[in-house]
Amino acid sequence: MAGRNPATAYYWMFRGAFFPSALPETLIRAAPLLLVSLGLAVAFTAKIWNIGAEGQLYIGGMLAAITGLMLKDLPAPLAMPLIFLVAGLGGAAWAFLPAFLRAKYEINEIITTLMLNYVAIYLVSYLLNNPFKDPLSQFPETQTLPEHLWAPILVPGTRLHLGVLIAFLFVPLVFLLLRRTGFGLKLEVLGANPKAAKYAGVPSALLIVQAMLVSGFLAGLAGGIEVLGVQHKMRLGISPPMSPYGFTGIAVALLGFLNPLLIALTSVFLGGVINGSMTMHRMAGIPVGMAGIIQALIIIFILASYFVEESLLQRVLRGWKR
Repeated sequence: MAGRNPATAYYWMFRGAFFPSALPETLIRAAPLLLVSLGLAVAFTAKIWNIGAEGQLYIGGMLAAITGLMLKDLPAPLAMPLIFLVAGLGGAAWAFLPAFLRAKYEINEIITTLMLNYVAIYLVSYLLNNPFKDPLSQFPETQTLPEHLWAPILVPGTRLHLGVLIAFLFVPLVFLLLRRTGFGLKLEVLGANPKAAKYAGVPSALLIVQAMLVSGFLAGLAGGIEVLGVQHKMRLGISPPMSPYGFTGIAVALLGFLNPLLIALTSVFLGGVINGSMTMHRMAGIPVGMAGIIQALIIIFILASYFVEESLLQRVLRGWKR
């Protein structure tokens, strides 16, 4: 498609993604994907389709930058937890309206969350171009946060930061939440059969709101981690335009079968695809947008396998009934 040797292109993509020298950057790319997709897994388990993680991430990132600038005189051990908390709460607050509309009036959350993505991005764009714009910059971005509020580097000589560790710590937490708590069981019941959940006394409306709040919190936290760990300011390009974290996270959650452990592996893989595409572009002359095409092909093949498996199962059942 790009007129280059495929073997050479994929070699450079793999090398730029998973060789030891490239792995820290891959993990940095994977961290926001991981948090977003873990949050989506919570909502998707109950068949609550939160398509608004991109907007929730933007709101979380914006609030993280504002809070960081307001708390710039506080020591990092006090300020950083507050910044992360505000970022998460911002994402949760942005998810509350569609959650309430779904729980109270049964308004389709796919439409409301999708629309709120654009509201969030345009709101953040206004804030970055007006009240919170860095007067010394020509671009829509806030002032740079004080260096003591940057997420600490875990491995000297790399950009691997504390936020990556925080993201991966949520893997066992979300796994336990979904697999070992009554809350997770109720989400599964609600997702499997809403009518049965109602007759079983499961508080469906409350669960919908709670699941969306958890989902929004993790997406907002992803924005906060990206601000403190990578950008050190809020800018419109906080999410890669070719592979937006909020939308790519949907694919990660589905490809990981809503299992936090598989989601972690999928996040690292797609983070590697995003990161490796940069190396592929530099060394093999392949457009960076090819990463998006590769991701799309992966998703298509996985979804196709779902349909094939379901079709085969239905044929077997029909034959058995005969």
